[in-house]
This record gives sequence, C-alpha cells and structure tokens, in this order.
Amino acid sequence: MKKLLKYLSLYGAFFKASFVADLEYRFNFILLVLSECIWYGTQLLLYEVIYRHTNIIGDWTLEQMRVFVFLALFVDSIYMILWDPNFSKFNDEVRKGNLDLLLTKPVNSMFMISSQKVSVSHIPCLLFTGAGLIWALQAIPDFSWYRLFWLFLLIPSGLSVIFVGRLALNSTAIIFSRADFLQYVWYSIFRLGLRPDAIYKGFLRYVLLFVLPFAMVASIPTRFLLEPVQIGFIAWAVAMPVLLMTFMNWYWKFCMRFYSSASS
Repeated sequence: MKKLLKYLSLYGAFFKASFVADLEYRFNFILLVLSECIWYGTQLLLYEVIYRHTNIIGDWTLEQMRVFVFLALFVDSIYMILWDPNFSKFNDEVRKGNLDLLLTKPVNSMFMISSQKVSVSHIPCLLFTGAGLIWALQAIPDFSWYRLFWLFLLIPSGLSVIFVGRLALNSTAIIFSRADFLQYVWYSIFRLGLRPDAIYKGFLRYVLLFVLPFAMVASIPTRFLLEPVQIGFIAWAVAMPVLLMTFMNWYWKFCMRFYSSASS
C-alpha cells in the first residue's frame, strides 16, 4: 500500500508539472484542444456518412455503432492523456542516450519512461467522449444502466493491451538503436482496435481477440454493454492484463541488455 501511494504521489507531481507546462502557452493549448476535437469529430462523421449507405455494419445498427465509436474514442483519450507523449518521444530518447537518468531513478523504470508527461490537452476530449457515450446509450431501447459497471473491468483491460503493445514496440527500438518504422507499425495495428471486431472474419478476428487482443479496447466492452454477457470474455479480461504485464516485464529486461548508455 505504501508503495502504491508513493507512485500515486509521484504521478500527481508529474500531472501538476505537465499542467503548468501546457498552460504556459495558452493559445497553443487551445489550438491543441481544437485539433484533437476535430480529429475525434472526423472519426464520428466517418461512420455517420457510411450509415447513409447501409443500415448495418457487421451486426450493429447506427445507434449501436455510436456507442462503439464513443467508447473507442473514450479509451483512446485515456491512453493519450496517460502515455502517448512519453511513448512518442521514446525513440529519440534511446537514440540520444537520454534514458540513463531515468534508469537510475529509485522507481520502476517502465513507470518513469511511460508516465513523465501527461497530455492535459486531451482532458476535454475525455469529457466530450464520455458525455457522447452516455448520449449514445440513451438511444438504445431498454438499456440497463448497471451494465456500465462492466467498464470498470474492461476499460483497464483494454488499456493494458495498448500500454503493452506500444511499450513492447518501443522497447524493440533499444535493440536496433533506430527503429522509426515501428511507429508506423504501431498506428497500423492500433487502428484495428478502433474498428468493430465483427467486420473481421475467421482467423483475423481470432487474432484480434486472443493473439493481438486489440478487440478488447472497444469491441468487447461494447458487446458487454449491448449484448448478453459471455463468461469466457470475463475470464479473459481478468487474465489477459496479468499475462501481458508478465510478458512486458520480461521483454523490457531483455531489451535493456542491448541499451548503450550515453557514457558507454
């Protein structure tokens, strides 16, 4: 418990520092918020346009798809706030040998590398997508609001997929010293999680559920909100983060063997 409080206190300090730094240039902060809102708006508009030409995608109607899209963007907002600024600069830190200072801190190195900077400009997006999710659910006939409690299990599970997936690819850059192409690999894979799993068939859908489980980011949580609960997915949502973090701890230590510090 004491260790947890230590990390929460440290993260609180990171948040305050990021908040002050982002608001130092307020006009730039406003532009960042507007640009993110525009990006999220285009994702919503995409499905609205598609549904003008069809009544169903996969096995979801427009009203159900709105729930999926808002939930996917809500989870994406959490990821962007917590980790994206740190992961985006990771390759440069490796190339310049700037990880030395972080690796010598008396805290978990993965925590230090992933949590120093908080993207405050995405907080309005989080509020917007959260409100949009509630609005979309109101349009679902006879929706049982207690189903929202499933999100307390499923959203952290989906976030673990994003965290481990991005950190694992970034860690690979330590081995190659320069691996900018991995950023493109990440965005290509991550886009799969921002699409409903029902549009994929056969082996590819199996991969997205159990091998590269990006379907857990939004598709499975949406099914828990709109469809009968499947016990197997509950077990998978509990076990998967443990398996992923166990793998990530091992892989991080493996990659660190190849790190050349600035002093070496």
